[in-house]
Amino acid sequence: MGRDASATRERLIEAGTRLFAEHGIDAVRVREINTEAGQRNSSALHYHFGSREGLLQAILAEHREPVERYRTELLDALEREGRTDDLRALVATMVLPLMAELSTESGRAYLRIIPQYIGRYSPSFSKLPKSYGPDGIRRTVALAVACLGHLPDDERETRVDLTMEYVTYAVARRARDIDEGVPLRLPEERFVSAVLDLAVGGLGSAVTFDAPPGHLPAGVTGQYPPTD
Repeated sequence: MGRDASATRERLIEAGTRLFAEHGIDAVRVREINTEAGQRNSSALHYHFGSREGLLQAILAEHREPVERYRTELLDALEREGRTDDLRALVATMVLPLMAELSTESGRAYLRIIPQYIGRYSPSFSKLPKSYGPDGIRRTVALAVACLGHLPDDERETRVDLTMEYVTYAVARRARDIDEGVPLRLPEERFVSAVLDLAVGGLGSAVTFDAPPGHLPAGVTGQYPPTD
């Protein structure tokens, strides 16, 4: 790819990242992205990415590489230390690589795009295909699931998926607050600690869905949907 083509591709990625984050991955038109990237040729995006979806995948892949590389480094360190059964440390490998993206404008835009992507496709983090990219998150999920032996298989996988969704939404919210100049209630270290506390507590708590009536408030059966 020539220098001009590479520069055009990069401008389209930058424009798409910014517009997708601010207006939504389903609300932005191809024409708007071409215009934001300074492209007079209305087919520029299609030439380089095939479609708006192709551009979205390129944006996700570009940021996924450093995120997963950092995650892999954290996991390798846990393995060397013999701490792959430390649930809090494993959840930290979910959180810290995303937090690192807060330091740049494009990183924050990426974080704001992820929940939109999850909301559209509802991926199962326990069953991510190889085409997703590096093995970092798959290793994290597999090890986290292994730590939850007190739960049924379907419960473990569901909780891991919910935890990943919670983490991505929490960090995306912080990215938006930073971009919009909203005062941050917690400094970074305390924010990370709060996210970890909630995630670990939710992952490891006992199953209470079938709790006997005596363990629930009066009038609550523990059944859903409620019975008459």
